[in-house]
Amino acid sequence: MAQKDARTIHAELAKPFAPEDLEWRLQKADENGRWGIAVPYVTNRAIQARLDEVVGPENWYNEFKPWHGNGKKEAQICGISIYFEERGQFITKWDGAEDSDIEPVKGGLSDSMKRAAVQWGIGRTLYNMDTVFVNVERLGRSWVIKKDDRDKMDKAYLDMLSKLKLQPAAPIGAQSELTPRQAREPAGDGDPVPPVRQEKSAQQPEGKPAPVYDCIVRAAILQPGMSGISTVVSLEYPDKKIVNAYARGEHPDLVSGARLSGVRLTKRQQDTVVFYILETYQIVDMKQAA
Repeated sequence: MAQKDARTIHAELAKPFAPEDLEWRLQKADENGRWGIAVPYVTNRAIQARLDEVVGPENWYNEFKPWHGNGKKEAQICGISIYFEERGQFITKWDGAEDSDIEPVKGGLSDSMKRAAVQWGIGRTLYNMDTVFVNVERLGRSWVIKKDDRDKMDKAYLDMLSKLKLQPAAPIGAQSELTPRQAREPAGDGDPVPPVRQEKSAQQPEGKPAPVYDCIVRAAILQPGMSGISTVVSLEYPDKKIVNAYARGEHPDLVSGARLSGVRLTKRQQDTVVFYILETYQIVDMKQAA
């Protein structure tokens, strides 16, 4: 990689992200579920990709240290170091965050890296966002942003960049983990989820539309977690590709051999762990279709 001066590095690190590389969190919700306030943030995966792209993976590193407050919540601090050729040395910038309520240390490490990245200008443009109101829905005991509001949030972000006369960078690969996608679209890393398949029953009359399904359930188990029970399913697509996904709650209709249509998967990442959420589906009744 060609050497860059400090000004160029700072400018490239600070370039606004593509909307696909952002994820939105619900910061506040009305107790009656009438509205919520959403805020965007950049994940650690996108931060790492930006650093690799701008300075090269061999020219940066991060390190973490625990921080013990006097009677306060435990915290983590993160330092991101970048090598500058003109100085012949690494320069480090630090920031920290308190441990989170769920997976405390892991959450503290993740948030501290995001804040350290802001010290380098990565994602700093997000602090210019105006309040974004969204529609919310219940998920267990909490409120979440309705999936249909993603376009609204992305538009608010792009409008903010337009006012600042800034252009977003091209997506750098992290968008596959962040942006909800339909099952028939690429699920990330250039690896598409296979298309739907049509199957004709032996008893199916000529001229009657064949039942359509996306995939077949090969296995399903219940898995308890900190936020409740999830149903873990193994889905097989027409090209024999297997995708394991989580469906929130208990789903007695997700049994081995069940055929699903209208499948919508969301690909997520928690640090280095990639997983899928089964958002929506329909059971195809092969007997009724025949």
